[in-house]
Amino acid sequence: MKKLSSSFFAWLIGQRNSPAMNNQGLAVPAAGGLSRLGYLGVALLIATILFGFSARVAGQAVNATLLGTVTDLSGATVGGANVTITEIATGVGRSTTTNDSGNYEFPTLPPGVYEVTVKHPGFRQETRRGVELVVNSTIRVDLQLQPGAASETILVTSEVPTLQTDRADIAEKIELEQLLELPIGGPVRNFQGLLALVPGTVRPHRDHSEFFNAQDSLSTEVNGQSREFNELMIEGVNDDERTGLLQIYIPPAEAIQTVDVSTSNYTAEFGTV
Repeated sequence: MKKLSSSFFAWLIGQRNSPAMNNQGLAVPAAGGLSRLGYLGVALLIATILFGFSARVAGQAVNATLLGTVTDLSGATVGGANVTITEIATGVGRSTTTNDSGNYEFPTLPPGVYEVTVKHPGFRQETRRGVELVVNSTIRVDLQLQPGAASETILVTSEVPTLQTDRADIAEKIELEQLLELPIGGPVRNFQGLLALVPGTVRPHRDHSEFFNAQDSLSTEVNGQSREFNELMIEGVNDDERTGLLQIYIPPAEAIQTVDVSTSNYTAEFGTV
């Protein structure tokens, strides 16, 4: 931004000193020049603000949270246990320790498949594999330690329960397999047609003229509310047309991993919805 401003002012001074700008017939009034400069400054400021907010919102909306409680065989919580998670695809790991209540939490995790391991002196190491995190989700993985040597490992392969008990929002996810296997009408394979799978939604329909809706955006009403209350986001960035009625950019179904649809009791980052 500083480099851009310096280049602009250098160009402006050069133009001011040029014969064309000194010619009275082509001279620009001082007030007009200040007005143009003021408009440019406002435009640059707005661009900076938008880029800053986009980075912050994206970090909230496209990640997931993994949490849980560590207990022993009697059901008593274990404080101070070391919990390590590793993303299988990248090998990137993170660690934390349980609090006095035996609870741990890893916020803002990128979606992926993780391995969770817990260690504590006097107990065997326990590992839970195949923990899948998807966009805008909170997954609970409770671990139980058994007495034994720390060199011994207990491998747990049971699936994480699908019942959501750590969040109050009501949401539905359209996964990659559905996007690839289910029929999607239209020449552009618009994923919005699958919003009909979400409880409480009206069958998606096309509104407006070709001029106003050249991208063939579909609309739906949720829980009896007007479509003007819908907010569309891609990677945490607002994708609403300025009237709030249509989606600006519609990615092809093959480019989408997950579509997360929240219909009630939204979490804090969606407070403007």
